[in-house]
Amino acid sequence: MMDGLKDEYNEASAASYLGISGRTLRRYRMMGRIGHHRSPGGRISYTLDQLIDFQLSTRVAPALGDVAAA
Repeated sequence: MMDGLKDEYNEASAASYLGISGRTLRRYRMMGRIGHHRSPGGRISYTLDQLIDFQLSTRVAPALGDVAAA
């Protein structure tokens, strides 16, 4: 575990970590855009690695026109 970060997040905590709503997170999960785990009882959880992978996969590189002129 890294400095105060948990190894496993429930849906509300994962959404908060990512800065999105729980509804958006559920939609992304159902679309297959983010990895998750489902317990035998049906509980959904996310590992820190899954959240970081999602963040990295959704980054958008700046367009060339966005670079400030010197």
